[in-house]
Amino acid sequence: MPFGSDCVRRPVEDAALRNLQLENLRKAIAELDVQGQNLLSLRYSDALTMDEIGQIYGISKMAVSKRLKKLHEKLGSSVS
Repeated sequence: MPFGSDCVRRPVEDAALRNLQLENLRKAIAELDVQGQNLLSLRYSDALTMDEIGQIYGISKMAVSKRLKKLHEKLGSSVS
């Protein structure tokens, strides 16, 4: 069992940190090119599968996966 300050929850600080990370994520997404923004929107806002996105762009499911992975890496480095 943790002891000392490790046990103490800090909801206000946690919420502030989450809000800061969310704002950083929004800024990072806004800085992506239009295709990157559209790809993320199709995948997460429209909940399309990688196959469906591939059909829209005329690329394979694997190509969609690779592009999303690169976007995730780019966004991850911007937020952390």
